[in-house]
Amino acid sequence: MGKAELRREGILQTLRERGTITVGDIVSRFSCSEATARRDLEILESEKKLIRTFGGAILEETKTEIPFYHKMESHVEEKFEIANKAVELIEDGEIIGLTGGSTTFYIAKKLRGLKKVTVVTNAINIAYELAGIEGIQVIVTGGMLRTQSFELSGPMADSTLSNIVIHKMFIGADGISLQRGILTYNELEANTNRVMMDSSLQKYVVIDHSKFNKSSLFVITGLQSIDGIITDSRVSKSILKQYRDAGIKMI
Repeated sequence: MGKAELRREGILQTLRERGTITVGDIVSRFSCSEATARRDLEILESEKKLIRTFGGAILEETKTEIPFYHKMESHVEEKFEIANKAVELIEDGEIIGLTGGSTTFYIAKKLRGLKKVTVVTNAINIAYELAGIEGIQVIVTGGMLRTQSFELSGPMADSTLSNIVIHKMFIGADGISLQRGILTYNELEANTNRVMMDSSLQKYVVIDHSKFNKSSLFVITGLQSIDGIITDSRVSKSILKQYRDAGIKMI
């Protein structure tokens, strides 16, 4: 592999780790000219490996959001495993926060008939799943509906959440990395999830093994803000070690 190919592979690796890169980053890291950096980005974009932005690039895969129903069909056993562990942490009488997402939806399904709690959610499909279940009270935020995720977000949702105290919150995410934190595809959703976190005493990210070190467009928060990550048994030992070494509780 030649010097140019090694540099371009280095650019892609940086994107996988950080989600974004600038021309200045490339010049500094690889000791090349701006013209060379821009040419590398043009070549990688022509190969459909990244998308150029003003002054830099993002990964091609970063822009692609998977619809909710497709998410529900992937890693089903792993999501049930995560849901079982999450419900074990919940005590009767608590106020529970659930963001949108397929994994949090499985938590909602698991709650039926097992716990007597109040559930605060900005996801209308989760609210519908729990509607009318004995022992479960549901509080739904207002806000703008996104059909890709069934989440309500924006100022109306944020206003509701800022007036509630949540005991334990479970956060779904499109990706997670040590460098960037918890990630999602939509800026409004990221902000609403952040407001829900600010209203919560304990915060747990719920993600299956496929989400680790996967980038997305918008940061919800850094990992220093959470109490732990609940994941499935298929996550690699190396990833578990990386996150535990960084002081993250892995469940």
